[in-house]
Amino acid sequence: MAADANRAGLRREVGGPRRPLRGASLEACLRLETMVNGLDLRGVFPQQEAMVSITAIGSDGPAYAGYRNGEEEVDHWRIEGDLDHAFGTAPEVITLLVGAGRMRDRRRPFAWTSETRVPLESLAYPRILAHLEQRIDSVGFGPKGSRLGTRESLWLLVGSVAKLVQALPDGPRVRLLLRVPTEEHWLPLLPALHRDYASPELCTNWFGRTRRDRRLFKEWFSKLLGEMLGEHLHRVEVLAYDALHDVGSLLEAAVARGEKPTAAGLLAELRGTDELWKFVLRPRIWEGVRNELDTAQRFAPVDPSRLEGLAGLVHAADVVDLLKYGSDGPAIVVDDADAARRMIGLAERFARRHPDGRSRMAAVGPLGKILGGAPGPYGPFAQFQGDAQRMMVVPESGDSTYGEWVPTGDLLRELYFLR
Repeated sequence: MAADANRAGLRREVGGPRRPLRGASLEACLRLETMVNGLDLRGVFPQQEAMVSITAIGSDGPAYAGYRNGEEEVDHWRIEGDLDHAFGTAPEVITLLVGAGRMRDRRRPFAWTSETRVPLESLAYPRILAHLEQRIDSVGFGPKGSRLGTRESLWLLVGSVAKLVQALPDGPRVRLLLRVPTEEHWLPLLPALHRDYASPELCTNWFGRTRRDRRLFKEWFSKLLGEMLGEHLHRVEVLAYDALHDVGSLLEAAVARGEKPTAAGLLAELRGTDELWKFVLRPRIWEGVRNELDTAQRFAPVDPSRLEGLAGLVHAADVVDLLKYGSDGPAIVVDDADAARRMIGLAERFARRHPDGRSRMAAVGPLGKILGGAPGPYGPFAQFQGDAQRMMVVPESGDSTYGEWVPTGDLLRELYFLR
């Protein structure tokens, strides 16, 4: 991977006695060591190596620390969170919250009218909805080419979970919460439903479609995880639903009754669901966190405006999950590194305001190994094109005219399967 990493917005740094790691690389490696020691991970060997992300203006961003897990190749994780608090005591149970952010980025839904296509999430904004001139005929996901991102995400996340579970010492129980975007894809339709751009039948059909997709993803994930973990699978308890399921249940029931639910109405109902929802949605708590984010400005993990309306419901559900599962042991987000940082950064602000302050949380952001952009010399692999059956491997020279076509499934297995 290192040969073409610079073309993919990453720079590899290797430390040694004469030239030790510094800055973001050093911090990343120290954070990885803290997690390895805190969880007493077996067979995970941190290296003096890191992949530093390069920002759009050419400056250094966060870094991914390198480690070996018994194999020759070095993998890279970015670790986030208050690690001293998360791993201060030996846990009896560890909860892994897997996948929502990475799946959001890889597979985006759209709404189609007779004349245009718009990203579904944009319907939550009045200025976008105001320019919609026809009723929505259908809702679905984007071009078939996006399937590669979904498949790669599946393999990367399963491999990362398998490595964590296999490395844990005997003792702690492991809970697994697969956070497949489902109910959050329902919420943007509400404004269109209110203005009669979307019918109740269209909404109901979309609810069923996304639920089926979630079930399929969970089946694929569980099958792959079982193949990788083998006899270690018995220690993993798979949890049924995340906190957004509470939102979806209220929303689906309201549409079935012929109602047109609002964000404000859903918030009011959620406050009566349980004590954690009541705490997270308490106006004084919510406003305090928003003010803290305003003060942090560009260093804030989440834009304060994203805490309002329908987007705010999604963030609130993330916080509820982390507070709930971090109360009796560390809750570890395994996801896209940037998405995980946003989740942890927001949830920690709520946790500090909770009366017991016990919630422990951290994040593991694995670095994928398919770094390509458009076809050509932009990474070790050219961008996928076609029907999800083949992938082009570009030689280290970066000359895609001499690439080799490989079945996508074979390539993903070679890159991510835990051996």
